[in-house]
Order: sequence, then structure tokens, then C-alpha cells
Amino acid sequence: MNISIIGMPLFYGCDRPGVDQGPKILRENKVIDILERKHNVIDLGDISVPFLDAKEKFFTNPKMKYLNEVIECNTSLAEKVYLALNNGTIPFILGGDHSLALGSLAGASKYFNDDLAVVWIDAHGDLNTHETSPSGNIHGMPLAASIGFGYESLTSILFKKRKVNPENIFLLGCRDLDSGEIKLINDLEINMWTIEDIKNKGAKATIEELLERMNNRHLNNIHLSYDIDCLDPSYVPGTGTPVNNGLTFEESQVLLHGIFSTSHVKCIDFVEYNPTLDKDNKTKETCIQLISLMSEELH
Repeated sequence: MNISIIGMPLFYGCDRPGVDQGPKILRENKVIDILERKHNVIDLGDISVPFLDAKEKFFTNPKMKYLNEVIECNTSLAEKVYLALNNGTIPFILGGDHSLALGSLAGASKYFNDDLAVVWIDAHGDLNTHETSPSGNIHGMPLAASIGFGYESLTSILFKKRKVNPENIFLLGCRDLDSGEIKLINDLEINMWTIEDIKNKGAKATIEELLERMNNRHLNNIHLSYDIDCLDPSYVPGTGTPVNNGLTFEESQVLLHGIFSTSHVKCIDFVEYNPTLDKDNKTKETCIQLISLMSEELH
């Protein structure tokens, strides 16, 4: 396959410096070489991130941190993702925090229109808005914004209409949802398998159920958004919002195998690796294993 690597060294969405170093550390640890063993890889470099003093994080909006900067970076990312898809490549975005999905989903949506499934593997739903967010951190809002809920400048990145049909979203591994997110999931009937569902059914049965629903909707393109905090913190201590009782590496492997077996994965986010929070390089090694696994499975 032809892959375009795009780095997004952004921490403004989570307000925790360190995650912005993710793309640099992953490149230094030869993830490009790993991908090149099986694919043609173009490294498009990093999205430029403007500097803003932390004291001014609420300057644009009192309910959302670094709003203008997050929008600026994600508009650039959206354009780059769209161009990468238009050039016949699969964008592989290295984060950075999960607010980058505002841009990657906008770019993918512009290219694929309504024929787009979003598989969101994450401990969190990222379905907050500025009205429901307890923190004001935009990395908890990208999925809500992508289905048209939230602040207009977030919902209208690249173009004004919603990016994804809620029925085409598939959440996996959630275990830390805010009340506003639960209401949105229930009201819109978003597909969700919590960590309890996966533990009870087994990863294989879970992914089979997901793929059956996806097939029933005749979706031919998958945007995979993988937040490493889906895993149990014992595998990934180096992430900003860890939640106990996560996926094992083996469960994640089974889920990813099922998703990639469709041959429909067309865009990938890899987010929330914070090297400064790592312990004994455990998270770095897990990330390299995950990217290697994705590379092997991608076809």
C-alpha cells in the first residue's frame, strides 16, 4: 500500500505537554522503517503548531482551551489528509493528542462523503461539547464535533456540514464516559462496545458483531482512530488520561486484526502517546509493536 505519514505534534487539545513529542520519538525509533518493510511510505512531515503562552489558553473562549490554535492546526491537517487520499495514499497520522481527529476526520469525510465508518478505539468517548466538558480540553470533543454537536468553529473545520453519520460510528473499549456523552450515545444510537462488553463477549465475538453491523450499512471505507489509552495502563503508562481495567495487548490485536481484515482501512490516527510520562520505555515499546502490527495487517 501507499502510506502518507503526517505528524501532529499537538498538546493543546489535552493541555498536557509531552504528547507533542510523540511524532518525533516514534520517528526516531524507526517506525517509518517498519512501515517501509511492506509499504511505500511518504513522510509529509509535521503540521506546524503555533506557540501560545499557557496563561492565554482561554483567551479565545472561556470554555475551551487553545481554541484558535487547535482549529488552525486541524484545518491544516484536514487539507493534508484530503490531499493524501486524493493522491491514492493512506494517511497515517502520528499524534499528538486526540483533538487531531477533528482534522483527520474532516479530510477523510471530504474525500469519502457518507461512505465512511469511524472505528474509535479509546477508553473515552470524546463526545463532549463545550457545554458538557468538565475540563475544557478539546481532545474530549472531536467525535461530537464530527457529528455536528458543539461549538460552530469546531463542527465546521474544512466544511460546514457534519463529517460522520452517528450510525456509522463504532466505539470500542470505552470505560470512562461523562453523563453528557452517555446521553448523546443513547439519543443517537451510536454503536458502542464498552470494556465490559468486550471482556464478557470476547474480543473475537465483539469484532465479528461490529463487522456485521458495518456490512449491513454497506460501508466501504474505515477511518481507524486508535487512542493508546484503550489499553490497560500496565501496557501504556505514558499517556495523559489512563483508565484502569483496559484492553490487553492480545485483545487489541484481535480487534485490529478484524478491522484490517476488511481491507477497508483508508485512514489511521495513532494518538495520546506521551513520552514524558513513560516508565522504562514500556509505552514506547508498546507503540512500536502496535504500529508494526498495523503495518503487517494493512492491505
